[in-house]
Amino acid sequence: MLTATPLPLPENFGLAFTGETAWPPALLTARQAKTLAATRNPAGRPNSDVLRSFVGKTGRRLRKSWRIDFPAHYREQEAALHERPFALLRKNIGPTSGFWWLNPHAQPPLRHALARLDRFLATALDSPEPAWSWFEDEHLPDSSLLVVARDDDFTHGVLQSAVFAAWWRAYFRKTAPAQVIETFPFPWPPATPLGSLTKARQDFRSAVVRAAISGGTEQLNSAVAAAYGWRGSLDEDEILSELNAQSCSRSR
Repeated sequence: MLTATPLPLPENFGLAFTGETAWPPALLTARQAKTLAATRNPAGRPNSDVLRSFVGKTGRRLRKSWRIDFPAHYREQEAALHERPFALLRKNIGPTSGFWWLNPHAQPPLRHALARLDRFLATALDSPEPAWSWFEDEHLPDSSLLVVARDDDFTHGVLQSAVFAAWWRAYFRKTAPAQVIETFPFPWPPATPLGSLTKARQDFRSAVVRAAISGGTEQLNSAVAAAYGWRGSLDEDEILSELNAQSCSRSR
């Protein structure tokens, strides 16, 4: 029986995030965003620099939205060079003070992590089982998503396997969403350079990647179990026992 929630693993630091909460004054319709993007500014600054596309999911339904989003380093004078977005945001906010033009819900660590990737993994927070999808880097995730800042098929395969699904069922409702990833022991630390993997681990990794791309569930589960060094099939209690043992040893 599970008696406690595992501790976050240092090797998983900066790997998982929940998406950003919407800032109502900055929300745009798709038509508004298109109009603003096409509007020229006297200073020559394109409004596309301060418009961001967000993506989210409710169940299986994908949704997209647009927001005015001034970069965190913008001073008020620089933001004002994007005349119509600046004026619209000020109108929506009303009386202003402080750094009113900056999104108070922006998450710099999330944005920094995703800026280095061509795509990222995410699953809907309201999903009873993890259902990971790829999202392109042109979007930012909204608060409906649990995000993993990786763009490799190996990570996708591990997270889509029965191994991670067992971990999700055991801990997702008992902890903050990102912690279900932060506490999860991957077969080896996610940041391990490919060149540092043993030949055996490289072979295991390749098998997981092939299975993740092909979409074969049994093949994927077998490949992920082999990457952990498990022989034969394990039931869910045995999987959790093995994972908790690894989590305990790595968190020390």
